[in-house]
Amino acid sequence: MQKHVGRLFAASAALPPALVVSLRRSYERRANMAKQLSRAGLDFDFFDAVEASRLDESHRRIYNGRLRRILVGKDLFPAEIACLVSHKLAIEEMASKHETFLIFEDDVVLDEAFPDILFSLLDLPPHRRELVRFFGDDKHLLRRQRKITPLADGFWLTRLSTMPGEAHAYLMTRRGAEKILRQLSYTDTPLDIMMGQPWKTGLPALTVYPRVAWQDKNRFPSNIGDERFVERTDVAGFERLLFGIAKPSRKLFHNVMKRSFYYGALPYDLTCRMLVACAPEIRRSRHSAA
Repeated sequence: MQKHVGRLFAASAALPPALVVSLRRSYERRANMAKQLSRAGLDFDFFDAVEASRLDESHRRIYNGRLRRILVGKDLFPAEIACLVSHKLAIEEMASKHETFLIFEDDVVLDEAFPDILFSLLDLPPHRRELVRFFGDDKHLLRRQRKITPLADGFWLTRLSTMPGEAHAYLMTRRGAEKILRQLSYTDTPLDIMMGQPWKTGLPALTVYPRVAWQDKNRFPSNIGDERFVERTDVAGFERLLFGIAKPSRKLFHNVMKRSFYYGALPYDLTCRMLVACAPEIRRSRHSAA
């Protein structure tokens, strides 16, 4: 752990603490995050991410390579495994100390409304914010999602119908961490993809709309790289035979499950909206008074 630097304002004790997953050598990224999180009034720290070149057997032990090759036709890159391990360790670190917490990667841009959004989320019952991911790419505006609860400044807590990647910013409770960590004991799936699979984690696919935190991809290109998105098949023999069967089956299964969970939650989501509509004027923000 490396202590925060460049604090500009006193942190608000009412806001959850934050941990920034970052390579130790990423000085510019860390300075940029320190400035933003300080302005947001967040108490934060840096977590030294695992370098891909320094993965050891204890790190690789959580990765189910055979199942990954059968289902996807290729292995995760070392940098992807390092990212998976880094987030797992960061979640363990925060869940051991805090009931609710934030985790960021070091290439995030925060909207000025971010603290107010956090206050609104903290007003919700813990079971309704076990995991809330923050997206910000252009596709976020086009993703099918259902509004559940109004938040501060015209933002909404929404339920996603898709399985987007990205784990650059998320709010999590200890209970949510326990559910994720059970899956991370041995997995073939990157964390960001897993977070969009409620049938696997038991966690709803929730986000905030419009965007409040996004990646600065122009200034800070991904440390993992884009080669992981290239379509290829690297398996042979028996694994390749199984992959030929598993690929279409996996796609069909995901389509069925994500739609089942999205539409299956409709009565609950509508009830939440109805309760808000019938309730007295709710407190939209406490940030200015904190």
